[in-house]
Amino acid sequence: MADETHPPNYDMVDMFHKALGRESSHCEVCGRVVDGNDIGDFNILLLDENVFTAENHVVLCRDCEVRDDWKEAVRKKRAAEQPQPPTSIRGKIRYLPETIHDYVTDPTARFLFGRRLGVLGVLLGGTLLLIPVIAAVVGALFVSLDTGMQWFDQSIAALTAISSVPIRTLAWSSTGLLGVIYFTHIAERERNDPTGWAGEWNPPKWYALAVYSVIGLYGAVSLILVAFGDTPVGRRFGARIFWVLGSLGIAYQIKDALRLDLVRMVWEPRRELWEFPARYGFILALTSFVVGPPASLPSFITPLLATLTPTVSTAYIIARLPHDRVFRDKCIAAQDRLLEILRIRNNDDN
Repeated sequence: MADETHPPNYDMVDMFHKALGRESSHCEVCGRVVDGNDIGDFNILLLDENVFTAENHVVLCRDCEVRDDWKEAVRKKRAAEQPQPPTSIRGKIRYLPETIHDYVTDPTARFLFGRRLGVLGVLLGGTLLLIPVIAAVVGALFVSLDTGMQWFDQSIAALTAISSVPIRTLAWSSTGLLGVIYFTHIAERERNDPTGWAGEWNPPKWYALAVYSVIGLYGAVSLILVAFGDTPVGRRFGARIFWVLGSLGIAYQIKDALRLDLVRMVWEPRRELWEFPARYGFILALTSFVVGPPASLPSFITPLLATLTPTVSTAYIIARLPHDRVFRDKCIAAQDRLLEILRIRNNDDN
């Protein structure tokens, strides 16, 4: 197997059996029959790094295992086995839903949430543009031609009215919709993420998370003090800089910290409870800084929202420490060392 660390729910024996069954105990490069009961006769490696799906496991004989081009040979073999995509316009249209499904569900894709958000945006935009046409067709077919034209004009007027909605309302509506979409994405990734860990083990990611949490909390607390008049207003700009740096660092590091804790089996944090509020809290506070809080809420909600991301990050660090045996052993060793130093010093004084 590769050097990556597999996810906690990974069953190696089951994946080996699935790979051997899929290929009928044949090497995927040369086609040689391997003995599925003799591990010395074959090996199973990952085609794409750090992806532990059944399809990503490759059956190789011992001769092909040492070839430098085995990945390229396997990809060519699998591409040749796939049905050729249609070339006609009708065939491409019929094949489009499957293409889109593969595009937004590929577990190996980077920026998967960006892919899903882009496809959803295109679908929503296309739907809005088609509403007047659909209204006109339905009205003309089932009522009358004049009714169809009337419904078309009313649909255009309704869509145009969106441009007159206040910017603050549009911004908060979009932020709320983004929150629902992102939570759905996070929940799906919690169930179906086949990736493990392929980065360095040390230093642990929560170290960086702790540094960013301190920076973010300092900025957020400073913003609260400015809002209540306990700190000069001139410090607001610097406080926002600290908050942005800390919150951006937290949003970037929280996923890696969660994943590393999972694969090292330190504990079992849920992404919906930690990653979502840490990242979405940054979006909420940023929206409030740019357009102001919702009209029905007071202005001091903005600095309170700024505390959400660093507070969640700090709570995560505190929650994980009792489960971290390595950190606990280091603390015990440091305590023993300190007691030894104090004992030696007391002996010298005597």
